[in-house]
Amino acid sequence: MRVPSVGRPGPLAVVASNAVAPVGVLAFGWSTTVLLGVFVLELAAVLCWAAVKVPFAAKRPNNAMDGHRLLGALQAKRGGIDLPGPLPPVYLRNLPTLVVLVALLAPIELGAAFLLFALADPTITAETTGQMLLGGVGVFAARGVETATDYFRDGGYRDHSPRSVILAPFKYVFGVGTLLFVVGSSGVDSGVVLALVVAGKLVYDLRTIQVERDPDRRGVFYRLYGSRETEIEPEPVAVPDGEPVVRARPSRSVAVADALYRGALYTLTSTVVVCYAFAAVLAVFTLRLALAPIAVVLAFGTLRAITRYLRYGPLEYRGYDGVLVAYDTLFDEPQERIERDEVKRVAVETDLVDRLFDTASVEFDRGDLTPELQFTVPDPDEVEHDDTPESLIAPYVDDPKAIADALGAGWLYERDVEGSAAAD
Repeated sequence: MRVPSVGRPGPLAVVASNAVAPVGVLAFGWSTTVLLGVFVLELAAVLCWAAVKVPFAAKRPNNAMDGHRLLGALQAKRGGIDLPGPLPPVYLRNLPTLVVLVALLAPIELGAAFLLFALADPTITAETTGQMLLGGVGVFAARGVETATDYFRDGGYRDHSPRSVILAPFKYVFGVGTLLFVVGSSGVDSGVVLALVVAGKLVYDLRTIQVERDPDRRGVFYRLYGSRETEIEPEPVAVPDGEPVVRARPSRSVAVADALYRGALYTLTSTVVVCYAFAAVLAVFTLRLALAPIAVVLAFGTLRAITRYLRYGPLEYRGYDGVLVAYDTLFDEPQERIERDEVKRVAVETDLVDRLFDTASVEFDRGDLTPELQFTVPDPDEVEHDDTPESLIAPYVDDPKAIADALGAGWLYERDVEGSAAAD
């Protein structure tokens, strides 16, 4: 097994985090209880630094969740927010993964680790608590050095998506969790057990570094979950030269009305609707108790309204000769593009907001782009990196026919929209 060279401070920092354990055993006489406790704290450190990394990951997840009603609208956004100083841009599309990591994955993984730690029936004293905290600070600092050097200084964020970032704590749970279960559940506190724990953890981390840095090696996790090599690097959307033939953008009042409508609709057509029932039951006893479920409804409705507004509110639809570009005026970044030859079908829909403001929402459909179902992630050279959506939707425009004509799809508009209306 090839040990990382001195010129790679990131991997050396990870190896140094393993040195905390043997140094603690030899220099301070740590017990198995302290050692296992340090490993649990290291998981907390890995999760913490993963949360720091996620907002800056430049790639797009291979399993994008654009269709998710609550957070998918954010993950579809292109462009980043520049920060002052040496930090790279922050990407709004990474926010859904960050929320899942902090609100769901981190509590579950830490809870499982503490449960396995409890199986060892540890004897917690003031001395062992101090030793565990000392070890925890050491591994936290070592993981922080790896984050600062490999991820930020050396540009590792360019090679990752938020999904590949959280692979590290995901694997850690299985690797170290197995170690905690096998060794910790025995409750044995001897030199042999200490040696097995230290050696097993060191072999696990070295193996992880080896697989990550060898392009010819792909472990089980990489085949089932994927890796940074299988994630998508977003290609910039090309904008034709010259001025657009037509521009269309919903007014701010329409965009706000749409966001509020979508937020309210989400609370009535998702599992959040259960909170209305709880509020009604609790209101029978006292109105104060009903405020809690109503607050949950407002929180989810507001989140849905914000994501909807950020997705479509700032967009301006610019029609060129045979090309339509959806341009985000807030991030100053083109979001989507569709060409005349790609359009297979045109559809126009009107919802409550459309009828209120006398607008229409037009969809230019590319046809069926649904990927084939696969049980494992393909090799990096076989991954389809095209993240083109199935259709481009321009909501709440005053004249959808003008946009279709500028795109060169006016005849499809007449066939699919006007022809259907005439038949009705």
